[in-house]
Amino acid sequence: MAESVSASAQRGVERRTLILDAALELFAERGFILTSLPMIAGRVGITHAGILHHFGSKDGVLRALLEREGPVPHFSAWVLNESGADVIAKLPDYAELVIEHPLEMELQFQLFWENRHKADPMHEELLFDNLIREHIATELSPAMVARGVSNEVELDVLAYNVFGFVIGANSQWLVGRDDVMLRAAYRRFASSALQVLFGSAQGVPSQ
Repeated sequence: MAESVSASAQRGVERRTLILDAALELFAERGFILTSLPMIAGRVGITHAGILHHFGSKDGVLRALLEREGPVPHFSAWVLNESGADVIAKLPDYAELVIEHPLEMELQFQLFWENRHKADPMHEELLFDNLIREHIATELSPAMVARGVSNEVELDVLAYNVFGFVIGANSQWLVGRDDVMLRAAYRRFASSALQVLFGSAQGVPSQ
């Protein structure tokens, strides 16, 4: 009996994984709003009721998917784990994360677009831009002091530029999927920003 229960539980885990994989593909392709549970069920080869059994609703599928994917590859989660000048110097590392997770990037942009208005259900959860800009500016200030740098750079404006660059570069990459160009753009932006801040581009690889 124990083996039977264990086998059944394993099948349940496998079925949930298949559902989430299909949901990720469809949400990335069509967006959350335009994807229906029957569409997900059809891609997996199960019934609509089968998805409800595991997740309860389409919202439940999305929540489970976001929990499974974790911080991949949201810029907010990445940059909040970096400190000092690394919030700029390690930007090329984030480009690699983007390239490694195209479906997750598609999903991220779909969700941002669908929840851009204040009345939208996930608007507050996705509103990271102010937090990100504040973190970048806060980390860069002591890094400049530690290096004996004194200039007139407006760190809040630079932080705004960083956020804008990331959104723009990633969205352009999603259209053309040019990995070489994305890597080059991130390296050049990081190098230019460090040059403005510290008079050098230390920490950013040239290739």
